[in-house]
Amino acid sequence: MPLSTQGAMRKTASGLSYWDNGEQQGDVYVLLHGISSAAGLWAKQFASQAGKNRLIAWDAPGYGDSVALASATPSAADYAQALRTLVQEVGLPAFTLVGHSLGALMATAYASLYPEDVSRLVLASVAQGYGKTSAEQQRQVYEKRPRLLEALGPEAMAQERGPFLLGQVIPENMLMVTQAMKRLRLEGFQASSYLLAYDSIDDYLPSTQGDIEVLYGTEDGITPPAGMQALQHRYPRLKLQAVPQAGHLLYVDQPVLFDRLVFGRAEQDKKESSI
Repeated sequence: MPLSTQGAMRKTASGLSYWDNGEQQGDVYVLLHGISSAAGLWAKQFASQAGKNRLIAWDAPGYGDSVALASATPSAADYAQALRTLVQEVGLPAFTLVGHSLGALMATAYASLYPEDVSRLVLASVAQGYGKTSAEQQRQVYEKRPRLLEALGPEAMAQERGPFLLGQVIPENMLMVTQAMKRLRLEGFQASSYLLAYDSIDDYLPSTQGDIEVLYGTEDGITPPAGMQALQHRYPRLKLQAVPQAGHLLYVDQPVLFDRLVFGRAEQDKKESSI
């Protein structure tokens, strides 16, 4: 399912590449991918929302055709600042911010720093970061993924990692994972691995506003249900929603249910407001 048929690839003056379906109706959604991914993995959402809502999905700094961050040792706030540049250049109104995996950590930082931009925050398969763990665990997390990319290359890494990321390991989904991982660049992968290893969502969640929706796959072995439940225990205002028969890439595994949970609420709100 090529994303290019559902939108246009664009680039900001600052060098960030992003997909934009250019819809002039509906609501605006900004989609942030995870650490081993790219904008292209949102292809099913771009297809389902054609003619309905405006979707923007970036290639995070250092991914795909996006310029890397100035720092090789970034925090989530650095990614949030980069996203703010994109938001301001594109001229977006208040939007729903959807972050998956490491993108959820970036999204939380953005919402804490720029609450006026975010009308709703949706987090999926939340990578909480290892900033509160031991120095040895942080080092291991930081080194693990870049070493794998260097050793295997993007395509072979996709074949090895794909089955762990997916709950529905079917050819279409594996092809999407492979195409996304082909856009990985070591520089960006190392920077995001640093973020995962040394930052923590606990540095940002307390200063976010309002309720936050957290979606998780029941078959997720990367950010398992127990981790999402522990996160909610620390922050009771989080609203958890299980997505059955879905792995870490729940929006690829179960796009119909994911789309209903993410995009369907706006439709329901509109119906209720018109009554």
